[in-house]
Amino acid sequence: MQYEIVIADPAKNITLFVLNQVENRAEAARLLLGVPGLGAEQVGFVIPPQAPQGLWRLEMMGGEFCGNAARSFGLFVARTLGYTGVADIPIGMSGAPDPLTVQVNVEAGTAAAAIPRPAAQETLMVAPAPDLPSLRLPVYAFAGITHVIAPGISSENEGKALFYAIKAQFQRSRAIPQALGVMFYDREQQLMTPAVYVYATDSLVFESSCGSGSAALGAWQHETLWEGEGFCRVAQPGGVIDVRVGKRQGIIQAISIGGPVYVTEPLVLDVLRPPG
Repeated sequence: MQYEIVIADPAKNITLFVLNQVENRAEAARLLLGVPGLGAEQVGFVIPPQAPQGLWRLEMMGGEFCGNAARSFGLFVARTLGYTGVADIPIGMSGAPDPLTVQVNVEAGTAAAAIPRPAAQETLMVAPAPDLPSLRLPVYAFAGITHVIAPGISSENEGKALFYAIKAQFQRSRAIPQALGVMFYDREQQLMTPAVYVYATDSLVFESSCGSGSAALGAWQHETLWEGEGFCRVAQPGGVIDVRVGKRQGIIQAISIGGPVYVTEPLVLDVLRPPG
C-alpha cells in the first residue's frame, strides 16, 4: 500500500496526516502505526475543501477529537496555502461540533487553538485493583474525547492496571466516548503522562503528550479559579504544552492549548500489508 503522508510533531505526540484518500481507514491507521522508525502515536486523514474558499478538515483514525492534531493541522494548512508570519486558520476537526480557529506563526513554527470547553465535569469512583480502596477521580468530558485525571500514579504498570479498571467502569455505567484518556499526574515531578484509548481502532497508547488532556489537567488545576484567566505549562514526556483557562463565576468559558509544532513536507511511504 502506498500512502502520501505528512509527519507532525507537537511535543513528540507524533501524528501522521494521510493526504491520499483511503477506503479502509482503520487498516491504514493500523499499518502506519506499525511502521518501524516513525514512532507514530496517532493517524489523521486530510479532507481538502470542496470549494476554493472551503474548510480544510482532519478526520482522526477513530473519529475522535485531538487538540494536538488540530493545532498541528492548522500549521500544515497555513503552509499549504502559502501563509507567512502570523495567521488565524479555520479548520474542521473530527469530534468538534463547530470549526476551530488555529493561531499560527509559520516562521516560528508555533500553533495554538481554542478547543471546545468540556461539556461535563464530574467524578468517577474506581478501584485500581480488587484489594485496593476506590479512588475518586475528576472526569472532563470534551466533544470527541473524555479525560480522567489520575494524580499520584508513577509507573506505567500501575497506570495500565488503573486505565483498564477505569475503562471497565465506563463500559459498565456510562456512555462510551469515541476516545478515553487517563492523564497520570506526578505531583512531585509536576509531570503528566497521557494514556489514550481509541475505541474504533482498539488501540491504547501511552503518548508523549496530549493536547486535550493538557486542557483537562489545566481545568483541574484551576478548579478553584472563580473569575478571570489562568495559565499553566503542562510538562509531559515529549515536551511542554501551554494551557489557558478562562472562567466566569467559576464556570469554564474557554480553554486554549499552544506551543511549538514541527511539520514535515509531504512524503510517500510504501507499506506492506502483513500476510493473513
